[in-house]
Parts: sequence; structure tokens; C-alpha cells
Amino acid sequence: PYPEQLLKKRGIVTGALAAYPSLVRTEVPPVTAAPHPLGYPARIKLVVRNTRGEIADGLYVPGTHRVIDISSCPVHPRPVNQVVQYLKKKILELGIEPYDERDDSGQLRYLDFRYSFAQRELSVTLVTRHRDFPQGGALARSLSRKFSFINGVIQNVNQQRGNVIWGDQYRTISGRDTLLEQVGPLSLGFPAGVFSQANPSTAKRLYDTIVEISELRGMETVLDLYCGVGPISLYLAGSARLVWGIDDSVLSVDTAKQNARRNGVSNCRFFEGDVAEKLLEAKKMLGQIDLIVLNPPRKGVQPAAREATLAVHAPKLIYVSCNPNSLARDLDKLVGQHYRIRRLQPFDMFPQTEQVETVVFLEKS
Repeated sequence: PYPEQLLKKRGIVTGALAAYPSLVRTEVPPVTAAPHPLGYPARIKLVVRNTRGEIADGLYVPGTHRVIDISSCPVHPRPVNQVVQYLKKKILELGIEPYDERDDSGQLRYLDFRYSFAQRELSVTLVTRHRDFPQGGALARSLSRKFSFINGVIQNVNQQRGNVIWGDQYRTISGRDTLLEQVGPLSLGFPAGVFSQANPSTAKRLYDTIVEISELRGMETVLDLYCGVGPISLYLAGSARLVWGIDDSVLSVDTAKQNARRNGVSNCRFFEGDVAEKLLEAKKMLGQIDLIVLNPPRKGVQPAAREATLAVHAPKLIYVSCNPNSLARDLDKLVGQHYRIRRLQPFDMFPQTEQVETVVFLEKS
């Protein structure tokens, strides 16, 4: 039951913090519930496998190469399930062989869906083993004819063996390669290959909270580390003098610049490169940094980036995390360097899973 899920997630965050004496007394408030516990993901990745002559689109059973078909999952938006069911038949009809990493055979590895709740459009990315994909055009045409809400079909080429999802090459087979989503006041573009929060409605609540706890007065300089396509930077821009976003993905930074222009935001700058190096460059160029936002991947802040963050001596930090364990590890380091936790708030970004998103506001003591 959903209320019990929220209680369990609160316990997960509390347990992660309790592993560190410096954090054991940190108060963890109730988890902010998701507006929609079902049908919420804007991003869905499914593995494709041929199972006894039928196509399975789903997830690996942990620790195995067996795929469980979840093509009618109630967590998915309804349009995604409709397209997945159609693809299962069309893949067989066109003779597209699913990839099998055990013997490096076949072609179609993964299906990646990005859904826009604002536009009610769906972008489909087909991850293939080889660049040569003769059935790709026919598959894209049949999808577009069947479903008017599909805005683009993209091919990603991953020529490596194994079960890593993404390769470096993208090719638009039909339609557009970018999907637009509305998150609060912002219209954000998401091309294939960039990170996006799985749950736009919960993401809005998270970003609103970041603006609230940042306590900006309009004259501050802010750094947004691991900025992705820029949603946090653009949210904070209305309350700050200047925001610099930094990310190591060229595509994400280019998209963030486009998103700034799309939303008429002129006081954001975005830079691609190593987070630690760019952070120290920013300190030299900008002088006083009033707030640093950290929104790292699941493994947490890289040691070099953490040391660079501490060297800046910003009076305020905001840490956004999708992994309570790496969050607790990094908070322990920050608290050991004279930062104190002023506020912590978990969010249910991933209903029906054990995952939990957390925002922490720290201040230099």
C-alpha cells in the first residue's frame, strides 16, 4: 500500500544516515508523496529478448540473463504500453532479431521511451548492436502510421558486447530527436541520450523546494554542479544574480543552453568539462560563490569534485541525491568540514520501487 511505501522509504534514508555517527541525529521528515503513484515515468528503458519464439520486452531478473516481460506494466503511462505491445508483434513480423549478450548474436538490444505529459508525445529510441539496421525505416514508418503521438524514432548504436545499454552514436530515423516537457514554468527540451528525471510532477515539487530552501535574495552567484539540461539552474535563475551550470556531457550542456534560450533566461551560463576543474575555474573567475548545488549520479560526488567544493568555502550547499547510501557518505565528509545540515527532505520520485530522492540544505558553521 502506498502509505506504507512512504514509511519504508523514510526508514531507508534514516538507516543510511544512521551508519555515520555525525549524521545519526539528523531528523528525517515524512517523504513527500508523488502526485501519481502509477503511470508516472517520463523515461522507460526495456531490454528486448526472444523467448521461445516470442518477443519479451522487460527487465532482467537480478543476477541472471532471463528477461521478465513487463509490456503491460501499470507503472508505465498508457501510451507506452500501447506502443510496446505493438512493437512486440512488429519486431517478429519484420524479422528483427533481438540481441543476446551471451553469444553476441542478434541486433535489437533495448527500447528507450521518453514521454511528455505536457505534449502527450512519445519519443522511441531503438538501441542496436550494429549501425546497419535495414528494417529501421519500415519499423519507424509503421510506428508513425499507427500512433499519431509518436514524435520521433531514433537509433542508438552500441557496438560493444555485454549488457551496457548505450553506445555513442545516434541517428534520427524519422521525426524529431527532441521531446519537450513542461516542468512548472519551464519548457524543457530532452534529446535522446540526455538524463531526465523519471517523474516530472515530483521533479516540480523538488525544484520548488530547492528554490524555497536556497533563500536567495537576487544578488547571489550560484554554481549548479552536474547540471544536466539545466532545470535546477533555470529554476534558481529567477532568484539569483548569476547561475553557472557545469556538466561533463557535451550534449547536456548544449541542451541546457538551448533550454535557457527557450525560456528567455539570460543570467545562466553553462560549461562542459570535468566538474572539479570547472569548479575551481569558476572560483577564480567569479570570486565569491554564495551557493553550490550538487546533483550527482547514483555513485555520489567524485572525490576530486568534493575536495574542490570544500575549497570554494561556499556558505550554502544544496545536495540532491537519488542514492541514500552515497548521500550519507558525502554528507559525513561535508559535516566533518564544518557544514551543518539545516534541512533534509525526501521525495518519492519512484513510486512502487525502493528508490528515494533526497534534498539536503547545508550551511557553513
